[in-house]
Amino acid sequence: MKKYILIALFITPSLLSAQAIDIKEAEAEVAFNFVDDDVDGVLEGFIFTGHLDLNDLAHSKVSGSVETKTIDTNNWFRSRHLRAKKFFNAKDFPQLTFSSTSISGNKEMFQVTGTLQIKGTRKTVKWAFENDGKTLKGTTTINTTDFQIEIHDDRQRNKAVITIVLPYQ
Repeated sequence: MKKYILIALFITPSLLSAQAIDIKEAEAEVAFNFVDDDVDGVLEGFIFTGHLDLNDLAHSKVSGSVETKTIDTNNWFRSRHLRAKKFFNAKDFPQLTFSSTSISGNKEMFQVTGTLQIKGTRKTVKWAFENDGKTLKGTTTINTTDFQIEIHDDRQRNKAVITIVLPYQ
């Protein structure tokens, strides 16, 4: 009996301190801004996989995807052009994916490093996340040239800031 009481004493505090969260996928927002052209857009069809424990970030693993065919810049012609083969090639590459390799920081501000895959090309990116207690907001900056997407001939003009807002419970 003493053995079970000791086990309960050690397990209960760790269960109480765990703060694994459930991401509300349907309310997630994935947005981007092509910096040089000041063009904003969104992506839909977000799917979250993994496990995020705000009190144990080092042992957490996150991944997710969005549907390339949902690229929307609030300009039908431009959105269709971006989904075409020359740019994001939504037909052959239906998803943009991310999978973490490490997470560090604290539950208020943390960094997620991992692999972003766009158009079949994988690159390591770092996201900076802030937590307001109800929503996680992450940002990263990429150069689309690294993913075989050349909006402009000059590499420096191909920067895009990606923002993801993840409501949770």
